[in-house]
Amino acid sequence: MLMRKALDLTIKEISPTAKGALAARIKESLKAGRITADMAEWAQEIKDLGNDAAHDPVDVAKEDAEEITKFTELFLMYVFTLPGMLAERRRKSPPT
Repeated sequence: MLMRKALDLTIKEISPTAKGALAARIKESLKAGRITADMAEWAQEIKDLGNDAAHDPVDVAKEDAEEITKFTELFLMYVFTLPGMLAERRRKSPPT
């Protein structure tokens, strides 16, 4: 559920005008080019598992939980860390 929440907050940050449930906002982020199709597919899986865990006891395999955690970390890196790194690089080395 925590990975779903992190995903939800991230989607709100990158697509603040997107409305509706998380699934709709994931689709809007994809359409806007904020995430890739593969990322949208994974995000949907995390959303679904988080929803299931919130409403029913779900037995999640350790490997699945680790995979979801790794994806969420990479998702956050793609959305926040990498753009910041690239901006910093541009500041240090302006194009010639």
